[in-house]
Amino acid sequence: MKRSYLFLSIAISLCLTACFRTELAAPEGMEVRVLAKDEPVNFTKEYKNYYLFAGLLPVWTTQPEEIIEQEKLVEVRARTQDTISDSVITLLSYLLPIMIFPQQVIVEGNRRSDILEGCVDQTDKSKCASPKD
Repeated sequence: MKRSYLFLSIAISLCLTACFRTELAAPEGMEVRVLAKDEPVNFTKEYKNYYLFAGLLPVWTTQPEEIIEQEKLVEVRARTQDTISDSVITLLSYLLPIMIFPQQVIVEGNRRSDILEGCVDQTDKSKCASPKD
């Protein structure tokens, strides 16, 4: 009985592993400072990347570099996060032959204008420019 639990836990662990790649790079011609995890930020964007076949085939991916360029961030940090819903999607996709693997990416940072206007690390941001949607 213990062997079957061990086999089942190993099988589930292998089913939830994949090969993803998220690069944190500055867009060409831009100087970007990497923020520590506890430094304040004025911009946050969360999104999901999707891969097929255990991460071998990227289907819908956005790299942090694209967000940095779009939002004109000069200070940035990025991280990936595994969620329960991502695991459920992955496990259910094993019923199909395509094996979908989502990956949540969080990009946070500050624009030059936020820093110059002193809008970073303020509780009342009503005086600051509204974030770009």
